[in-house]
Amino acid sequence: MLYKDSVVSASEVVHITPEKPLVKLGSSLALSCSASCLTGKPTWIIISDSVPATATNENQHSVLTISRITRDYSRFKCEAKCGGKKMLASVQLYYFSDLSITADPKEPVSGQQFQLKCGVDVHPEVEVDLKLKHEETVIAAEPLCKLSEDGSLKHCEVSAAERTEATRARYQCKATLQIGSSQHNETADLQLNPKAARSVKPPVKVTSPPTEPQSTAAMSTETVPVQTERPHVQSTAAIIAAQSSKQGVIISVPVVILVSLAIVVGMFCYWKKRKTSPPQ
Repeated sequence: MLYKDSVVSASEVVHITPEKPLVKLGSSLALSCSASCLTGKPTWIIISDSVPATATNENQHSVLTISRITRDYSRFKCEAKCGGKKMLASVQLYYFSDLSITADPKEPVSGQQFQLKCGVDVHPEVEVDLKLKHEETVIAAEPLCKLSEDGSLKHCEVSAAERTEATRARYQCKATLQIGSSQHNETADLQLNPKAARSVKPPVKVTSPPTEPQSTAAMSTETVPVQTERPHVQSTAAIIAAQSSKQGVIISVPVVILVSLAIVVGMFCYWKKRKTSPPQ
């Protein structure tokens, strides 16, 4: 882009090359500024001492060496005087970041799904084409781009869900960046070594042995009165319950009740007979 503070002839022009440099953030760059008039002595305008750049002037030619490309200083100006008239030209640096390709999880398991992402940050005016490949097969293209809050950066990304049974898998991301006639290709590779899947055994369910229920017969005998006159007579129900407990046999509740009733009736008849019989 050309800036002038007065009218000059078409031959009196300041040129900066390259016109639209496409450069990686953090890299270095040399810009050349020249004036078409013989008396012109182009010089670079450096706005601050913090700018990582130095200029070398030689008559109609000046070189600006930028040691480190940053987003903060991405526009530079050069001026020259021809016939007493000042001319000014500027150049915009179209920057981009390193291309990145990642897997999530970083160490995928063989046979299980994982996510691949490929992304790059660029100057908002740079056109971006991204392709994610597995070996030679394209698995994702057509990137999604989003501007940063301050509008100085554009993030573009493609992603794909993958699953592989192989012990080795190679993926590649390719970016084609373009601004005007300037074009740059960038690639990033990712080598994965999926881990073998572990066989998981189902947990063993530990069960405690069933608790032996308390004998109903034993509980029922507590309500039967014991004759003090015949302490040597043991409850038939208790005997049956004891024998059943030893033999591991559980007597049903109806049987126990019938036995208990029979004992009570027998004792009652014995008591009545003894009471009515005359004393000897």
